[in-house]
Amino acid sequence: MRKIQGLAALALICLLSIGSTAWAGDFPHQYGIELRGGYGIYLDNTDPNNFAKDFFGTSGYTQKEYNKSQGALGGGISVLYKTEEYFAFHVGLNVLSSDSATAIAVNNANQAQYGRIFTSAVELFVTANYYWNISDRLNLQFGAGPAFYLASLDRESTAGADALYGDSFYGAHGRSFGVLGTVGAELFLSDAIALRLGGGFRYAAVSRFKFFREIQDANGTHKEGEIAYWPESYNTFETNYSGPFAEVGLRIYFEPANAWK
Repeated sequence: MRKIQGLAALALICLLSIGSTAWAGDFPHQYGIELRGGYGIYLDNTDPNNFAKDFFGTSGYTQKEYNKSQGALGGGISVLYKTEEYFAFHVGLNVLSSDSATAIAVNNANQAQYGRIFTSAVELFVTANYYWNISDRLNLQFGAGPAFYLASLDRESTAGADALYGDSFYGAHGRSFGVLGTVGAELFLSDAIALRLGGGFRYAAVSRFKFFREIQDANGTHKEGEIAYWPESYNTFETNYSGPFAEVGLRIYFEPANAWK
């Protein structure tokens, strides 16, 4: 993880140094905004899936149902700024909506216990993008850059299953650096509006979540911070949003000095 964070910081420095050589210029579609939606696949969300896959409740229960965490819908917004006709910075955010891994265990009396994991994340990023102009209306783009992730985690196990799988908690938050790479095609529908189709790959592993629990003692009730972990090994509980994604977006371009184009 430290190596990934170091690479992300180095990439950001390189992006800024490249862009600083070409802040001037006057050409079409220099400024823009993109609105988009898409879907991302999580290739290795191991801990949430293992938690649900191995959930059998307390003694006498057997698993009845298991649903794996596989990916989630997402959406976002970006600001686009060209420093050259063939080079632009994209700065924005994506919201990776809630995904879950769940399991149900039942006993001979058909009583049920549940194990659930819910995760979501916000992705903040800056990418450097190369534009390959095919024609006046069509171009291809290739981009990469560092990203920062703000993730949320809820872990729930019902009734006596808490003793085996750890106490339930809600609203745990984790942070991590990652890397984002994108490819896409931009088709102009008019001089000011373009349709973008694309996708890419993100590396986004979050290895430490913290939450607050109410503690009652002789001094009264107060909140105490705890780290999400596996009950038996005390290894930290991790989520991983890494994987490919596809997206479609609408771009609106404007030229402040010359009105809309």
